[in-house]
Amino acid sequence: MPTRLRQVLPHGVMLLAAVFLYWAATLIDVDTGGRIGPAVWPKTIIVIMGLLCAYEVVKRLVSDAPGEVRALGVPEGEGGGAKGLPEHPRKLFGGIALIAAYVVAVPWLGFFVTTALFLAAFPWVAGLRRPVLTAALGIAGSLALVVVFMRIAYISLPFGEGPFRALSLALLRAIGF
Repeated sequence: MPTRLRQVLPHGVMLLAAVFLYWAATLIDVDTGGRIGPAVWPKTIIVIMGLLCAYEVVKRLVSDAPGEVRALGVPEGEGGGAKGLPEHPRKLFGGIALIAAYVVAVPWLGFFVTTALFLAAFPWVAGLRRPVLTAALGIAGSLALVVVFMRIAYISLPFGEGPFRALSLALLRAIGF
């Protein structure tokens, strides 16, 4: 298989998947009374995925070096290919473990607490060693996501169990829900 085709194939497959998923999302038919329907957000994400895949296909087809696609933001001659980039397996596995822990913890701790912890811990695992900044990022990011999901997207979020449920409900009352 030619090198360029090998580079384009995964993105081409994902582009076809995006087309199929968009078609499937068009079958969602719910009367919402003028509000945003349940098909809007999946369609939006699928369109973004399709556009990113199309971009990657075009980028790989017009790339100067057929065997190498430069990493974004890496200047020419400074490890621009995948072979020149440093590897950090501990950070990778730490990030994967955090994502798995998030999925397991969110039903018990609730969306707000779990997301705040995740958004604070992820940069820490990646190497950011400023505890006040990571805590602020976690709390601010979690609050922003609660507002976006509940006010804009109308998505209900898990409140958690026990004291975490009480905390989630108190937070929602405090921000006007």
